Amino acid sequence: MEDISNNGVKAWGQLACELSGFGTGFPDALSGKLYFSWKCKGNYGSQKSYRLKVCGSEGEEYWDSGLVESKKSEAVPYEGKELLSDRDYRAWIEVWGKGEERAEAFLDFSTGIGESEWKACWLKPYHPEAAAPMFRKEFTIDRKVTRGKLYLCGLGYHEAYMNGEKVNGDLLGPAWTDYRKRVSYAVYDVGRFLRVGENVCGVMLGEGWYGTMAGMGVGTQLFSAQLSLEYEDGSREWKYTNGNGGWMVYSKGPVKANSIYIGEVYDARDEIKGWNLPGCDVACGDEWNPAIETEGPVGRMVPQDAEPIVPVEEIKPIEISEPERGCYVVDFGQNIAGIIGIRLKEKQGTEVTIRYAELLDGMGRLNTANLRTAQAKDVYISNGEEAEYRPRFTYHGFRYVEVKGLESPLRPRQITAYVVRNGVSKRGDFSCGSGLVNQIQKMCRWTEGNNLHWVPTDCPQRDERLGWLNDLTVRAEEAVYNFEMHRFFTKYLQDIADEQGKKTGAITDTVPYVRYGSCPADPVCSSYLILGWLMYEHYGDVDTLRKYYEGYAAWTSFLYRNTKDGIVTYSYYGDWASPVAGSIADSYGSGAVSGITPGALMSTGFLYYNTRLMEKMASVLGKEEDLEKWRKMGEETKEALNRHFYCEESGSYASGSQGANTFMLWLGVAPEPERTVKALVEDIRKHDTHLTTGNICSRYILEVLAEYGNEDVAYELVTQTTYPSWGYMAKMGATTIWERWEFVESGPLLGMGSHDHPMYAAVSAWFYRYLLGIQVIAPGFGEYAVKPCVPKGLDWAEGSVETVKGTVKVKWEKEEGKLKLHLTVPFNSGCRLTIPAKYGKRCRINQGEWGEEDEIYLAPGEYEVIAE
Repeated sequence: MEDISNNGVKAWGQLACELSGFGTGFPDALSGKLYFSWKCKGNYGSQKSYRLKVCGSEGEEYWDSGLVESKKSEAVPYEGKELLSDRDYRAWIEVWGKGEERAEAFLDFSTGIGESEWKACWLKPYHPEAAAPMFRKEFTIDRKVTRGKLYLCGLGYHEAYMNGEKVNGDLLGPAWTDYRKRVSYAVYDVGRFLRVGENVCGVMLGEGWYGTMAGMGVGTQLFSAQLSLEYEDGSREWKYTNGNGGWMVYSKGPVKANSIYIGEVYDARDEIKGWNLPGCDVACGDEWNPAIETEGPVGRMVPQDAEPIVPVEEIKPIEISEPERGCYVVDFGQNIAGIIGIRLKEKQGTEVTIRYAELLDGMGRLNTANLRTAQAKDVYISNGEEAEYRPRFTYHGFRYVEVKGLESPLRPRQITAYVVRNGVSKRGDFSCGSGLVNQIQKMCRWTEGNNLHWVPTDCPQRDERLGWLNDLTVRAEEAVYNFEMHRFFTKYLQDIADEQGKKTGAITDTVPYVRYGSCPADPVCSSYLILGWLMYEHYGDVDTLRKYYEGYAAWTSFLYRNTKDGIVTYSYYGDWASPVAGSIADSYGSGAVSGITPGALMSTGFLYYNTRLMEKMASVLGKEEDLEKWRKMGEETKEALNRHFYCEESGSYASGSQGANTFMLWLGVAPEPERTVKALVEDIRKHDTHLTTGNICSRYILEVLAEYGNEDVAYELVTQTTYPSWGYMAKMGATTIWERWEFVESGPLLGMGSHDHPMYAAVSAWFYRYLLGIQVIAPGFGEYAVKPCVPKGLDWAEGSVETVKGTVKVKWEKEEGKLKLHLTVPFNSGCRLTIPAKYGKRCRINQGEWGEEDEIYLAPGEYEVIAE
């Protein structure tokens, strides 16, 4: 689907409705895989019925559901006539409540085109060494255009212009995929730029990931485009890129070099004024040459499903220093992923260098040691005119920027940082009575946001920036609570499926599979299944479960086949990057492999976890024949885990490490959980209330402690401020979460010295799920639980999650020995509130009578609950 957004709202009886939609991509959407969700605000109650209609731009009806008596309001499938490609549509929803309430909303959306309809050829530059070739095509329009859509795929990255106007506000597009499997096109509304007479379409290309993946059989910039035109008289026309269609290319433009890892070199002296306007002289010769038709990538052409990458925030400097003459170091006060804009007016030929880093050295200069081979440097060469320079085809991870080569001192007003990522909206909010916890939550949100660049990357700064599935296993739920991740994660699920072995069912450590990682993936990569389950839980998306169910099954079966005596036979990472005292020196990842929690235990534990997820998915999808298979496989694996790793004498697993005991408790396989919990808490206290866990179990340990009544211990771990802890990071000045528990600025750990790494940001999910207590019961938040943990030392917490049903809000505060809760349950949902055991069962709701309750069902509405 090309574009989908809420466009209109009407309300009666204090009930307002918002309509949204999603599709699984074309050509699937043309066969009916289009879904609608809606939520109502302004009143509380439940939906009695609804009516959905879809019409074309001329008013012709494609679907009328009729009056449907149902509470369902999430992921309702389109069941009308086949939608035509490249058309505009409007969907209407009418909703009736159980009283007299009624609401109506509409949604405008457009369809894209299927792979078979992509008629355009691929073009490449005349000179293959061009860093950023500039293409242009003149064409004539003889009638007024009422609708114009440009379908464009420029690899690696593209910028598009129509009559000199930049038509794409996005950056670093199209979407990064494995180009051997899928290639994404973007769609731009260009009708307003077109005019009767002469027109010019311009395209500039950058290297992007297509160039970075040159060793994978792809590389050299190329593009393909189709222009759809609809005229005032109702007629329609397509224009395509083709080998003899008049496309010209200039290979000596201002962008002299560009790379994700290295940066960009821009020589303003080689700018061509008006190159993308009618009238520019492009006579064949040494400068402009005909573009050459070429073979395109072998991947199938698909629409770009995820939100585009855009600038989401501007940040001004908090300080500019000059550690040496003519060297200006800018501190933006926040570690970000993005670019800078700098306003310059220098003499012609002046070279301004701009470097980026997360750290400073002791002299106040940039410390780039943790970037490994990434140069992270942009160069601007002035043409003597005043201009604002922003890199086009790269991005950096940085808090600090060094600028050299200026004739005059750098002023704060000259430079701005732009936070650049996929434009996912904020979904959740959390705050509490602890300034430290609030700081950690802020660090987690920034870290996750900084690592959303078409894939959930591990870091935004060094020569990596890859989608590691082991990290995603624990960070995925934090991402879903903090951001609106439905489109992003369903896109990424297809990326994972693209890399999955067709014969073995094995997936890869990194997706797309490039530069680092192994195949088969480490067994801890249950994120493949977890993403599908989260989409079902949070959005009611059954189709995603169904679409990838066989892939999930194949990965789980692969692990099961690769067992000996019930134990998975391999592990690479396991509980990765625990404190150095518990890691194996000189092991993979600068000594990041755990020496205290066996990799075999972690691998086999995730096989067990997969079987439990598969059992739940099979139940949802009605695959009764599979239920017994997954149940039996799970029981066998559980028995093997206990046989190989459980010590009846101590009640602990393996070496008794925090990670080993935590993971088995979290999985629910411990035969004597009270003894194992006791051993876990004793080990935490033995380490002076510090963690010995790595990226996986540092998330699970907090959940286990809370589930077994030790939320006070969990909270002490969260608020610990000495090494190793999240609080230690904050105390050391971090504004994002580190890759290691250690503060790495030099030495043997530099190979894993990222200071913007979201795997330990998984703690944010604990704030939502346990401190607030918000946990999904029925898909799409049709029903949810609020089971808040109320630890010692914390007086209040509050937050919200914007669900497909509406806004879920929770606030609790301690008051004179009582617990006061404020809750908002959205329309058409329901909440099961569990009163914390330490406050007993005596409670009252909205100033009503006192009663004895430990669990209360709350229908849609606003509530004040007091417990004592």
